[in-house]
Amino acid sequence: MIVARTFHLPIAAMLLLGYWLTPGTPRASAQEKKLIIGYTARDLNNFPLFAAHARGYFKDAGKDVELVQIRSNIGLSGLLGGSVDYYTSFSSAVTLAAQQGSPIVGIFSMIERPSLFMVTRPEIRAMTELKGKTIGLGSIGGITVTITRRMMASYGVNANEFTIVSSGDLPVRLAAVKSGAIHATLAGPPAPVQAKELGLNVLASAADTVDFPLAGLSASVAKIRGNRAEVVAVLTAMLRGLLFVRNQRNEAVGVIQKVFRMERELAEAGYDQTLPAYSKDGTASARGIESVLEVARQGGGAKPVTVNDVVDFGPLREAQGVVKLR
Repeated sequence: MIVARTFHLPIAAMLLLGYWLTPGTPRASAQEKKLIIGYTARDLNNFPLFAAHARGYFKDAGKDVELVQIRSNIGLSGLLGGSVDYYTSFSSAVTLAAQQGSPIVGIFSMIERPSLFMVTRPEIRAMTELKGKTIGLGSIGGITVTITRRMMASYGVNANEFTIVSSGDLPVRLAAVKSGAIHATLAGPPAPVQAKELGLNVLASAADTVDFPLAGLSASVAKIRGNRAEVVAVLTAMLRGLLFVRNQRNEAVGVIQKVFRMERELAEAGYDQTLPAYSKDGTASARGIESVLEVARQGGGAKPVTVNDVVDFGPLREAQGVVKLR
């Protein structure tokens, strides 16, 4: 069961980690701790996780897993305190590790490139036509601003040649583009479908030009050192989920319909729009991770770290061996 709940209590009071008995399960111990995997949002960025859970891949690996929606700052704190076992905020984990030297690392990438699309007014038909225009985002701080600037730069539009403003949630932003209050917005699925219904243009995908990993899995260094077999088992299930999503479109769309309660047409469009952003094997490129570190350095106070300091794909390589990817 996927439990969508947001916690606001202190970490110690938030999560009560139970135990379960598993007689007759050969690959699980007689008494196995329930694992908590926190996720940031019920969206297609995290779909390989939901697919792995819905298809029973964690149970196949002998793991009892509960999926819990948790805000990013609480989820990362939970990793450090042990109340959360894994968390889907890959880029945030890398950034936190860089800025504060926190013992958290990225261990799996679901979204290797941003699944974000530039939606514009009907009269704007090329990215270069956004020079001198206003782009509305959900907020004017954070990673989305960086992705927008890098995406625009790839089309020869410098950061000083357009304006970014905070324009609220997606429905508000789309309405603002429609009315002309802003000229464009960057948004993920199902925004392209909704945009076309409103008569707006979808000019480009950030996944085509920006190498910047977003959703994935992060874990504490202590978890990896103390229970590597568990980590490999969880990543084996995640890899199976990722490969299922990438390789079995019809079945994957059906799972999207059930998990996200979407109509078939919208589920198919969301799948097709997000597919290019998914990692092929659970890894993220060194270039992409370095891009995340660059954002951390821009914030000031970041410790001098390298890619190898903030990610650990060692357990993933073992999981790749299990599913015959290596």
